[in-house]
Amino acid sequence: MKNILAAFLCLASLAFTNAQVKNEKSSTRKFIEDASYTQINKDWSTTAIFKSGLNETVSFFPIEVIDLKTGEKIKALQLDMFIKNPDLHKTAWVGLDEIAGFIDFIEKYVVPNLDVKLKDQSKEFVLKAREVTFSYFIYERRSRITITLNDYESDDYRNYSFWTETRTDDIPELLPVLKKII
Repeated sequence: MKNILAAFLCLASLAFTNAQVKNEKSSTRKFIEDASYTQINKDWSTTAIFKSGLNETVSFFPIEVIDLKTGEKIKALQLDMFIKNPDLHKTAWVGLDEIAGFIDFIEKYVVPNLDVKLKDQSKEFVLKAREVTFSYFIYERRSRITITLNDYESDDYRNYSFWTETRTDDIPELLPVLKKII
């Protein structure tokens, strides 16, 4: 019964969180959409990959986007999500303007709580970026990462979500990826 209650509370929390996030595109998506010709350079030397038991994945890696007509360049974080229900691949971006906050969130709130064990309690830490919501949830001796793509497209299916309980110790691997962008 406790597991059912915890799952319900987590889903309700994510639904509430996603309802509060504006349907706003990241600065990177806006940059790409405004350019006639773009080049996206992906840095595969520094990545953070999270896998679920269903073999779904979310990959984080730094990118540089170039407007080929103007020569303007921006740095950002690209997130590629592969989920099975529905079976699809989605890409989202976290702009440079949101990276420092993402680093701060991971360092101050998530990493210090990776080893926390609770009794009859739970804690959830939620970061809301324009295109991505990142949640770290602790319930007694278990923890979970949930990564949800926010509603930035006019698509029929809007719940693009990934979660895993087995890879929560890998969260610090995200920090070098984020710090490479700044």
